[in-house]
Amino acid sequence: MNGAPVGGSVGMGGRLARALPYVILLAVAAWLWSIANGIEYDARPGALGPAFWPKAALMLLVALSVFQIAWTLMSSSEEEAVGIGAAMEEEEDEAPRRPLLLALGVGLTVVYALTLNILGFPVATAAFLIAFMYVGGARNHVAIWASSLIGVAVTTLLLMRVVYVSLPRGVAPFSGVSDFITGF
Repeated sequence: MNGAPVGGSVGMGGRLARALPYVILLAVAAWLWSIANGIEYDARPGALGPAFWPKAALMLLVALSVFQIAWTLMSSSEEEAVGIGAAMEEEEDEAPRRPLLLALGVGLTVVYALTLNILGFPVATAAFLIAFMYVGGARNHVAIWASSLIGVAVTTLLLMRVVYVSLPRGVAPFSGVSDFITGF
């Protein structure tokens, strides 16, 4: 650290050093904003353009970065300066390690990525979520199936009908699920 005892006062240099990653994020956000401004398209009345969602995400990044910079610079102790990150690290240290569950989760993610274009977004994502919850130890079958199926249907509608994201439909007969959901 900067030589200050844990819980002790942090000098301005230490606070500036802790704020530096968020300043870098602000610079990256400004660069990405300039790229988003270069998106060319034919505007349609009443429709959001393709630059809207990237810019909305960048605005959130900017807001969170500014908040974290202010929090870090105004803090008087090291514990306040690290904020939420320190609490998360403490919780992670106490969590039990389960390498088999980790390997299964990674395997499920790889299978999901490999089957996404074949099964389509709705089928592949619902199957992935259901399997992932069972691997993670969830046992409330109604909650697992309901949250997965309803969540995927709502997400598919939102992404395809509101945000206009082109999701993988899958091959027949799985493409019929995508068509059914977006037919509403």
